[in-house]
Amino acid sequence: MKESNKKESLNFIKSFLKRIVRRLRYEIRELLKLYEPESKLISDNQKYWNRDYSNPILAQDAHWKNFGKFEDHQQWLNLGKEHLDLISTNSSALNVKFPVKQIIEWGCGGGANAIHFATKTEKFIGIDITSESLDECNKQILNIGLNNFVPLLINASSPESVLNSQIKNADIFICTYVYELFPSPEYGIKVLNLANELLKENGIAFIQIRYNDGKRLKKSKKWGYFNHPYSMTTYTLEEFWEKSKVCGFEPLGIYLKPHQPLVNDNCYAYFFLKKVKPINLR
Repeated sequence: MKESNKKESLNFIKSFLKRIVRRLRYEIRELLKLYEPESKLISDNQKYWNRDYSNPILAQDAHWKNFGKFEDHQQWLNLGKEHLDLISTNSSALNVKFPVKQIIEWGCGGGANAIHFATKTEKFIGIDITSESLDECNKQILNIGLNNFVPLLINASSPESVLNSQIKNADIFICTYVYELFPSPEYGIKVLNLANELLKENGIAFIQIRYNDGKRLKKSKKWGYFNHPYSMTTYTLEEFWEKSKVCGFEPLGIYLKPHQPLVNDNCYAYFFLKKVKPINLR
């Protein structure tokens, strides 16, 4: 056997064994319910997204332009364009007329949504748990000639701190490619309640989740944030639909993407929710 073929075979075997070990560890933890407290998952969430953004994988996963797969600028642009197109296409049913006064994005990352939605509003408010992403988002908005970005830095341990701000009566609340990163499903529902509080009456929440399609590996993870941050929180479609009603929303529809080629992942659902009942958290 040639040396190159031998090396390739060894690398394959190592990779295969690593996958088996990861799978066994997952199955044992699930079987024995060796879960971590939510406080640790929240702490790890904060630590994970406040690392060094010169790491191209971390920057890519926070949707920063020029990093990883988003060296392809068109792919980066298409992320937010798809979301704006979904709202624009359904604007009559949503009763949304652009431009609006105020749009909020929870988890604005590197600005892939912001550069599209900031052109449709007087004020674009970006909420994030890392100052680096807020700075990057602002940079991208400035690059398109706008100066209407309002950053709001929070800590993952206290999402309710947004209520200390003067933000209220927003027209649209956006949260995409973020819910699956939340520490727990309960945390995601807390953010949904906060979305209600930040929106005006009949305001629209546009929220994307990863849905649990019944397969074991699509269940919410309750341990090891650093091992699998991109699948920490999932819901069944029916579950999130019903939870949104408890949080004061009327679900208007769902757009499903079993496979999302822009990020090469699966089980994506986009919910259109209308605020019909205030929660009054302030």
